[in-house]
Amino acid sequence: MKAQALHPSVYEVQLGLGRREFRAYLQPKFDLRTGKVDAAEVLARWHHPLRGVLRPAHFIPLMKYAESLDELLMELLEQGLAYQLKLHDQGRLINLAFNLSLSQLTCGSLVDRLRGKLLKHPLPLRTLTFEITEDGPAAVSNSLIEQLNRLARLGVRLSADDFGTGHSSMLRLCQIPFSEIKMAREFIRRIDESVSCRAVIRNTLALSEELGMQTVMEGIETDLQRTRLIQMGAQIGQGFLCAKPLSTDEFENWLNRTYQLKKK
Repeated sequence: MKAQALHPSVYEVQLGLGRREFRAYLQPKFDLRTGKVDAAEVLARWHHPLRGVLRPAHFIPLMKYAESLDELLMELLEQGLAYQLKLHDQGRLINLAFNLSLSQLTCGSLVDRLRGKLLKHPLPLRTLTFEITEDGPAAVSNSLIEQLNRLARLGVRLSADDFGTGHSSMLRLCQIPFSEIKMAREFIRRIDESVSCRAVIRNTLALSEELGMQTVMEGIETDLQRTRLIQMGAQIGQGFLCAKPLSTDEFENWLNRTYQLKKK
């Protein structure tokens, strides 16, 4: 019993969703040369009344099991859109990215729900990105591609998340209307020690340029990694070198501090 009590249950997750205990946190995306921030990825944190603030590893597997990922996405989208509008009213336009797995799109009703929410948003939908992750080896069916096309036609951007790992493949770039490639952190982590990783990064940058896509480098933790990426021609990055995932209050304070430092 004690061992079970150490971990949340599916019931707790569903209760937490109903009580709106899941909060949107933001991790900045930054210009590798200037440090300028005009975008952020929206991530989930669970403010559990007894267990404290929990990271996704504690609840995402349970949500997959309970088929609750759609509810989490809609909650984060509602919080994220409201926060983007708040920042815009303060004179800042921050592009936001949300995570969406291909398995969630097997049911066409999710795109209908997203459409209903997005069309009410007063800001341009091109300021929103859905980072598409592949959570299985299944082929991308025509119906799945149509769901992604429907989403893209709304005006939002689609990003190929964790590119170069798992089930992600270059074939997907031909099948899905992506406008961005997000390089997997595994390549960035080994950029200094691995000639092969550097070659993969350089070729991905060349590929994305040829396809007219933006590339985001994920998992940047050191100045050396940033310098290497700049030398290779990368422009946009994300990682602890810039900032950890921040609550909305923390993100706002962080933006204010960063802006003040740049003015000095």
